[in-house]
Amino acid sequence: MIQLGMIRQSQNRTAILKCLSEPNQDCGGQPPYCASSIHYMLEYNFEWYGAKKPVSISQINRTLRDLLSAGVIVKERRLDEPPGHEGLPGWVNYYQVADAVERNAFLAEINQTLAIAEKCHGTFLFGHDHFFNQPFKAKEKAAVIADIKALIQRSHSDKTDGFEHETQQLNKALKYCRSDVDLLKTPNKQFKLR
Repeated sequence: MIQLGMIRQSQNRTAILKCLSEPNQDCGGQPPYCASSIHYMLEYNFEWYGAKKPVSISQINRTLRDLLSAGVIVKERRLDEPPGHEGLPGWVNYYQVADAVERNAFLAEINQTLAIAEKCHGTFLFGHDHFFNQPFKAKEKAAVIADIKALIQRSHSDKTDGFEHETQQLNKALKYCRSDVDLLKTPNKQFKLR
């Protein structure tokens, strides 16, 4: 449980901190999340996060400001494209728990590497008769394998705790990248690493 220090632990603060401390695939995977992502989580699944009713976006913004001023969470500003690329990009604040910044960055690095490893033998868009993305060349595949090995070293249980699942995923990715799969001949060998 996250300690709030000198500020009172309210229902909204507890729910928002739970949102910021858990991964959510609908909102981009790992934290940090923007206020609209937190609103989405608390609008449709508010009971899971400990709220009695959906929380409005103004309450979420007010609570985020309180938690930010207390030093419980940190803020990061990013230039985001609007959904559907309709309109101009805008600055969006992303929040995460202050104690989990390094962990979230490491998990984001692992997820990015796994997404690249999925494509090392090519990807299909429709059907299995031609590639959407071509398979990697030997140099590109060697670079991905080197990145995976480095991440396995960093996430190993001897060095850090709590990354057992990620280490297993990285080992699967390494095995998949090293294999000589021809997806045009055997499209059922393509698998999702995450």
